[in-house]
Amino acid sequence: MDAHRDQGAVVVGVDGSGTSLNAVRWAAYAAERLHTPLVIACAPPFFTHRTMDARTPESNPPSRWHRIAESTADHAAALVRTYAPELPVATETTPEAPDLALISRSAQARLLVVGAQTAWDNRVVGPTTMAVARHAHCPVVVWRGVAGRPIPRRSPVAVGVDGTPLSTGALELGFELADAFGVSLLAVHARPHRIAPVGRQYDHAETEQNVPTDALAPYRTKYPHVEATEVTVTGVPATMLAAMGRDAQLLVVGTRARNAATAALFGSTSRDLLHHAPCPVLLYR
Repeated sequence: MDAHRDQGAVVVGVDGSGTSLNAVRWAAYAAERLHTPLVIACAPPFFTHRTMDARTPESNPPSRWHRIAESTADHAAALVRTYAPELPVATETTPEAPDLALISRSAQARLLVVGAQTAWDNRVVGPTTMAVARHAHCPVVVWRGVAGRPIPRRSPVAVGVDGTPLSTGALELGFELADAFGVSLLAVHARPHRIAPVGRQYDHAETEQNVPTDALAPYRTKYPHVEATEVTVTGVPATMLAAMGRDAQLLVVGTRARNAATAALFGSTSRDLLHHAPCPVLLYR
């Protein structure tokens, strides 16, 4: 594939699993709404971390795995064309490990979409997905949900806000997507329980109550067609955000992780949502 064909595209990783095909379906929906091409990327299973040490080229010829990868990507593309026939779709296979390939492609992508699980790893979140979530160069959507269930196209986009510059960027992207999807936006400020020291008066509640209001102000003007509401809840942020995700079609949060030096900063909220959110999770960086 031409090196520039995925410039600004929605890129989705596929491995043939049901989860990845649901991710493809969501990616096609997003690409169609964003008026951008879709690139379906697949790496041969021979090159996954799990198989690289256990199998050898002699017992599993790479050409065979490349054919499987091409067939997997072509099958996903054929499915996309059945429900988005006008959407420009390209496929790509690579000899790289899946996580390395997707991280590389993310440098030119508008969004990168992956499934929470893989065909070769049935853990809640597979190592490929976690590596991509930690190191990608663009926003990453990790598809979560009930396989085969229709996309809730009328449900809002929910965004976690906390007043930081990172959450401000996540909020702006949330508005952009809500506008493209033609739905409302819910800004959620989840604040943990606080215990104030004896003898001191704190106005944390009043200050934090204003966080979503202040954050929304500039984007209400920029995106006048998006109906935006705000809510402040008290409790464990990941738990509160996951609860809000039950009625949302997408949950957007900020995350600091990207390279090896900052990967340790991959927050517990982001990590917990990847494991437990009831809807797709978008990690903004």
